[in-house]
Amino acid sequence: MGEKEANIYDVAEEAGVGIGTVSRVLNESQKVKQKTREKVQKAMNKLNYRPDAMARGLARQRTNSAAVLVPAFTEHFFVEVLRGVQKGLEKYEMDLVLYDVGSQEKKERHVSRVLNEKKVDGVLAIYTLSPETIASFKKADLPLVLINEAEEKIDSIFINDILGARKAVDHLLDLGHSDIAFLNGPLHSPHAVKRLKGVKKALSDSRLEIREDLLISGDLYPELTEESDFTEELGCEQMKKILGRPEKKQPTAIFAASDIQAIGALKAIEKEDLSVPEDYSLIGYDDIDLARHLNLTTISQPMFKMGEMGVDILMERITADSPYEDKKFISRKLEPDLVIRNSCRKLN
Repeated sequence: MGEKEANIYDVAEEAGVGIGTVSRVLNESQKVKQKTREKVQKAMNKLNYRPDAMARGLARQRTNSAAVLVPAFTEHFFVEVLRGVQKGLEKYEMDLVLYDVGSQEKKERHVSRVLNEKKVDGVLAIYTLSPETIASFKKADLPLVLINEAEEKIDSIFINDILGARKAVDHLLDLGHSDIAFLNGPLHSPHAVKRLKGVKKALSDSRLEIREDLLISGDLYPELTEESDFTEELGCEQMKKILGRPEKKQPTAIFAASDIQAIGALKAIEKEDLSVPEDYSLIGYDDIDLARHLNLTTISQPMFKMGEMGVDILMERITADSPYEDKKFISRKLEPDLVIRNSCRKLN
């Protein structure tokens, strides 16, 4: 059996550079310093390297950049995912181009711009895309990966939201709580739908009555979810609705569909001179930095990991002869974890 032929990764390792740099050398890019170019060429010669299909794909790159479509630049969830994306792109020596798609008008404008200008080698979208938009990317032969969204017709990475919600409610049930309020996002969000399903599943499995009056949907507050589905203001207003209920109809525990909503709920609770966990047990979802500072029990999503993995999958498509020639799309479902802190208490 013959010796294994060297590939672009072997060349990159031998030369001590990233595969993006090898790509630039193959593409005769002027961005590569002469000394670096010579190192890469020396490594190619030493390894008797002949460009394979992946290398040819890399050599066709013209921009060495990837676009990220994101609804908000300041929200903790998206910031953490973007950190993972940036780390992943650094590994491939790729540049990051950000597009704010926080409104419908921006979504349409930026998607059209990315497709028409073709100034990036691939796109990561951290929000739900319509089937028509996904079809447009395929038609343009522009690689696309969805992050935090489940989609059968394109590469995607997503969290098992049903399991995450079940873990949150099961934890409260284990602490003796049976009257549990759920502060959800608006139901146009797939995440809100799945987390609600997880809540109901946990309650029904425990043979508890599902009290619809304690399931507070974000749909009741459309003005608070225009650009983001899970906001602090939304959580605050939802908690105010709970606090306005008669004492005998009060829950003992609150599960918020995001840490940001949980923070809003906490502010509403404290404004009434009440406290967590003495008066209400409180659990969030995401595990953002603020959750750690507030000692908030929460469901941890691997946000950074999703960003890094998204880049790896995108690079597989970018370096292929044709990104959509293989009709088998990658679907990665990640599991969330329960992080126990001090915002929930055991009932006597």
